[in-house]
Amino acid sequence: MKNVYSDRVLAFAGIVQACRCVQQIATTGMVETTAITASIQSILIVDADDCEDVFNAGDKLHTGLKYSVELFSNAGNMERNEVMRMVIAVIQLERTLSKNPAALDEISTGIEKATTQSEQFSLLHANVLASLAGVYSDTLSVLKPRIMVNGEEMHLTNPINTNKIRSLLLAAVRAAVLWRQSNGSRWQLLFYRKRYLRESTRLLENLN
Repeated sequence: MKNVYSDRVLAFAGIVQACRCVQQIATTGMVETTAITASIQSILIVDADDCEDVFNAGDKLHTGLKYSVELFSNAGNMERNEVMRMVIAVIQLERTLSKNPAALDEISTGIEKATTQSEQFSLLHANVLASLAGVYSDTLSVLKPRIMVNGEEMHLTNPINTNKIRSLLLAAVRAAVLWRQSNGSRWQLLFYRKRYLRESTRLLENLN
């Protein structure tokens, strides 16, 4: 029987992974290729049945699951607290988005365009990232709460990095949609931390 927390933990790890990638770019200008590829790819998978289909049963979420374990282990530090702050903001932003049909339609149209471009070029091609970043800027960036990204100015003002960050924030919101659809809620993160930790650990161990 499928663990009822499996989809929730995978979706949450999807949010965490995208936010962790944002943090890496903002502070170092670098990012794990495998992690950003999986996060961006998840945006374009719109007809999956569940989170396992989107993230290949967690195989594409090693970074997200590993960081989730750290977050749920109460191993807090400034870096992890910053990621968790972004995660919570993403969850709140997705709730706002869910009540805005016009924005949802605009995002859907933008994703279709980016999908076509990815087939013509490649998933992480500059044109694809620019399109996805544009989708975020035109829709999610004008909704509340606005997600604040902290980092080094030299990295944050780099246009290539800006497009990656905005695309990753769109991926984080995509994962937040999956999390809500699997009955995830913010209060679970407070009261069911140990359950999330156990499932995150189990899924991570299955990847090793």
